[in-house]
Amino acid sequence: MIDWFVKGRTWAATMNRIVMLNEDLESQMRMYLALCPHYRIEIAENELALMRLLRRKKPHLLLLDAHYSRFNHNGRSVSKLVEKIKRKYIHLPVLAIINGEDERIGETLAQRGAAGWINRRIQIDTLLQRVDDLLQTIPSFMESTYIRPEEIMA
Repeated sequence: MIDWFVKGRTWAATMNRIVMLNEDLESQMRMYLALCPHYRIEIAENELALMRLLRRKKPHLLLLDAHYSRFNHNGRSVSKLVEKIKRKYIHLPVLAIINGEDERIGETLAQRGAAGWINRRIQIDTLLQRVDDLLQTIPSFMESTYIRPEEIMA
């Protein structure tokens, strides 16, 4: 039997939340299906929806497509977006999704504040391991925001 309650909160409320902006539908669905049993996944359709999800959902990890086509059309770059996100959400790890042959972009984004990068065609086991490793380094929701009732009353 699964214990659905953890310290007075439901199990689902204690799951780490991941936001993903990935233009490649095939890799987006592969990643979503691999991560969904373990994490709460929110998918952003565009940059505006991404910023809204970051503000409202307060995720623990961002998976960001480094080759998102709208960056090229509006004169913005993915590097500037990573910098903007890291200024607003200092503790949010950003994991860039790159095409396999273009690790220069991953290295550039890591210099701008991204926690690293993954290949768009990453193996599922490797993806789960990378995400688990990143999420273990940040405090969980329960550790960072939960205040015991006796602390409030004091």
